[in-house]
Amino acid sequence: MMHDDLNAPTPESRENNGEAKRPSSREPVRRVSDREVPIGGTDSTTRTSDLVHAWLDGELPESAVAGADATRQVEFWKRVDRDLEQRRYLVTPADLTQKIMDALPATTPATATPWWSRPIAMSPIAVAAAATSLLALGAAIGATIRR
Repeated sequence: MMHDDLNAPTPESRENNGEAKRPSSREPVRRVSDREVPIGGTDSTTRTSDLVHAWLDGELPESAVAGADATRQVEFWKRVDRDLEQRRYLVTPADLTQKIMDALPATTPATATPWWSRPIAMSPIAVAAAATSLLALGAAIGATIRR
């Protein structure tokens, strides 16, 4: 992702020793906004042509698909088809399910106790310090309100 440097000096500011030129009341203020980029992409590198779609659907022979980009896409889809053809005949070993079940622990692991149900352990000194600070805070707020 490319980001624009919004603080980069403009040609006008370079002429004024680095001081940015202030727009006059007659000049419209140009607002900086984000650029929208289409998700689908419309350039030729990401779009599959209609001829390639027709070839994939079996409506056209491979020789009817011409062009450098179309040739790359045809080769890509041929490679995908070869890989899928090999994977169609892969078989999961029969004992795989039993191996997975044997790898699971025999007992259910203990779940973590949620923070709101854990016991709170504080030393008496920490409790006294917290109470003193809360009392001082309350006194300060009360004095401020009373004025």
